[in-house]
Amino acid sequence: MFCEILLYAHQIAENMSSKLPVVLLLTAVLVASVAVSTIPASNALIQRDYSYLNDNHLTVRTGNTKVCGDHLCAPGEWDKLQASINSAQLGNATKSTTTTTTTAPTTGGSSAMCTAVKAALTSANADPTIAQKVLSALGC
Repeated sequence: MFCEILLYAHQIAENMSSKLPVVLLLTAVLVASVAVSTIPASNALIQRDYSYLNDNHLTVRTGNTKVCGDHLCAPGEWDKLQASINSAQLGNATKSTTTTTTTAPTTGGSSAMCTAVKAALTSANADPTIAQKVLSALGC
């Protein structure tokens, strides 16, 4: 009787071993489909948020003053800069009538430069101690 049980068990084992690759394949397909449906897809192409359209270059150090390149814009300079950028993007040749250059301060400190810096700091409501440090660093 014991031998009959072993023979029966051997026959069941042979039937199961022939179905094992199919069961493994179905298990792999099910696990993959669950993983794909639950893991969020990453997307590097994110559409721009148009709720904030003002992308001007501003600084809040001196009351939302516009920045032109590496310096704060002088009165009217921002409009000229925008016009030249738009013209360049359209492919039009631009002729610059005035160019602004910034130079490093000298140690001697010319009186015109010191006056201009002092006026700018006063109009910007800068802290007097900071203004004094700036003026002394310029040699004024």
